[in-house]
Amino acid sequence: MSEKTDLERTIEYALNGVPEIKAKEKRKWLGEFRERVVLGLTIEEAKKIEAINVVKEGLKDSAAEMLIVNNNIPMETAGKYMKLAKEMNKEYKSVATEAQEAMGVVLASRSAVDREDVTPVIKELPEKFHHVKHKELCSKCYEELQHLSPEAAKEFKKLSFVDKVIGLYCGACGWQEDGGPLM
Repeated sequence: MSEKTDLERTIEYALNGVPEIKAKEKRKWLGEFRERVVLGLTIEEAKKIEAINVVKEGLKDSAAEMLIVNNNIPMETAGKYMKLAKEMNKEYKSVATEAQEAMGVVLASRSAVDREDVTPVIKELPEKFHHVKHKELCSKCYEELQHLSPEAAKEFKKLSFVDKVIGLYCGACGWQEDGGPLM
């Protein structure tokens, strides 16, 4: 067949841009090639409160050099990822994309790591832990959380006797124990 002349190629590049290698793959993985991805979460998974611990563990991997967040994630959630990247001394960037198949959060390397499975299963906590008003839990809820997710339990503390006396209650179930005569 006939090859395009330099002029035709130049005009095509001017109109359509330079052809990109694996463009569809890069749209999905927020601008990265799949073989550089260490971990990837969909937008829905990235919004879950349990996802932050999964990403934190992923950032401990020596291959994870940068954290990339989709701009379609709410700012309060993206801020948590940004803070986490800063704490772990990793590069952070956010990417604006309209692609439906785009991931929500991607941990990537600068070189190929070619991991087999980069989309972990996020173990969801019971609903009562999703809307906790404060970080103090009754011993029953704390032990339940400890059993389900020791990593998530590190962010909470058990209600102490003094907490109960001053009127604090469990942030998850709302249970309040009679703390004595001051109650």
